[in-house]
Amino acid sequence: MTEESLSISNKIAQVAKTPKYRGAIFQIEADDKGLALIDIKESSLKIYLMIDPDIDQILETRFFTYGGPIFTALADTFCSLIQNKTVEEASKIDVNEIELLLRDTPHTRSLPENAVELEMLQKLIVKIKEIYPEKKKIALAVREAMDKVKYRTQSVEGRSEADNEWNAFSHEEKLKKIDDCLHTYIRDTLRMDGGDLEVLALTEDNRLQIRFHGACVGCSAASGSTLFYIEDQLRNNVYYNINVEPEDPFASYPPMNNDEMPETLTP
Repeated sequence: MTEESLSISNKIAQVAKTPKYRGAIFQIEADDKGLALIDIKESSLKIYLMIDPDIDQILETRFFTYGGPIFTALADTFCSLIQNKTVEEASKIDVNEIELLLRDTPHTRSLPENAVELEMLQKLIVKIKEIYPEKKKIALAVREAMDKVKYRTQSVEGRSEADNEWNAFSHEEKLKKIDDCLHTYIRDTLRMDGGDLEVLALTEDNRLQIRFHGACVGCSAASGSTLFYIEDQLRNNVYYNINVEPEDPFASYPPMNNDEMPETLTP
């Protein structure tokens, strides 16, 4: 179906071809910065808002959609409008304001009045104010917990206290705390990309051995930034001296001898 047959403005087509705010914001990023993250979905449109919970100000916006040029243009324009606005201000925006901005001429609509995309976006906007209080509460709690752990582990006394507390737990209790942390901060993000992880063992010297699954297997980030983030979250939220070691995916394969090697590879 062509853009002309959809009865949309040239401006919608132009914005849809070069959107500025297409993308995603992950919970990892928000937690690291002490910010709240709202990710809301309506139909085939999802919008991400990263918010300063101290002043309820929207600092960053992104969107993702499979919904075609109309959803893309509406979402991109909405994201542009709410940059640096408060949650209260953003939740009061009417989709008709956005439609006006996308007109080629003041008296010609940019898209049909009954376009379902307008209705879906308005529903999504209403959800912002409904969802934010709980997201703000979580963000402040996460920030407080991270600050507390960092403060405690900055000094020798703090580390000694953390050591005593950690060593007082049973092995099963330690694994439970680790699993709770992974569930809260890690698994959802990995699963969004088709991956996951499994805890294999926790050694006496606090080496956490893990096995990646799905898309994480063989992914370069799994041995780099993702691994660093997993270890950082565990150190901040569970125990400062945990070291994470991913399983070698080829460790279970027996070594090949010369007889088993292809003829072209033998010396």
